[in-house]
Amino acid sequence: MRCVPLVVMTGFAGSIAAGACSDQAGDAIERGDRLYGQGRLDAAIAEYKFALRQEADERALLRLGIVYGARGDIETSRRYYADLLERDSSFRYQVAAGLSAAARGAIERGGSESAARALEPLLELGTGMIPRDLVLPLARFYWEDNEYEEALPLYLRVLAEAEEVEADVLYETARAFQELGACREAIAYYERYLSEAARRASRRAEAEWSLGNCLYEAAEEDWQEGRPAAAQGRVKRLIQLGVPRTLQDRANFLYGEMSLTLGERGEALRAFEEVLRLNPSRTGPLVERAEARIREIRFGFE
Repeated sequence: MRCVPLVVMTGFAGSIAAGACSDQAGDAIERGDRLYGQGRLDAAIAEYKFALRQEADERALLRLGIVYGARGDIETSRRYYADLLERDSSFRYQVAAGLSAAARGAIERGGSESAARALEPLLELGTGMIPRDLVLPLARFYWEDNEYEEALPLYLRVLAEAEEVEADVLYETARAFQELGACREAIAYYERYLSEAARRASRRAEAEWSLGNCLYEAAEEDWQEGRPAAAQGRVKRLIQLGVPRTLQDRANFLYGEMSLTLGERGEALRAFEEVLRLNPSRTGPLVERAEARIREIRFGFE
């Protein structure tokens, strides 16, 4: 039962009544703190709830958020923290610490989804509120759930803050960029991954295949927008990779066209001849176009 006088009281008597309510709430919080320290979480919750009924006290809301988080009840914990922040936003740092502790506990229990749910409110407060040790686990949770838009800023924070990162972080960052339609940005991270993971085989083939696709996409864009030298460099790297194999004849033909534009007839001829080599049956529109280009180069090009 809430400790509220039934009539409006004034003067000293009113002060006594208010003080009594405050004392009851404070005593309950102290008892709850002792019980929490003893690991008696249910009993502590009962005391904090009693304190909350006696007085709308931010201290009780904060403790209820902490204890429910410690129990693994993330949703209830979040509700108490939300009520607390609605009353007083200055508690955001305590809330961040409490939710971070709840996330660590969830990770220890193998509950990556619960950990992510605990940290979601911190994303609304800014990714800087998430402790450094929790940024990568959260990024990977979103990445594995194909939520690349949420994952990418977290990966970028990891890369900005860490002196060294495992190579897979570079691959995952690149993939997030690519899935969001940002192949140009993805290329640099794929290249870094392949450089740092030179002796590893876990994701090398997949990274090379993805890099090849991004190189072709970016090269076509450069070519269409009047940057033949940049486009040529990307296609040359794609040809060196050799994957995806389905793009190799197109890549060589495009390289030949770019080389002609840049006045490199020898390079162009080799590229068009490679198109023919990649199509031994001599079928398809690229074959006819490559043969026409070869004739132009050998017998007079204007």
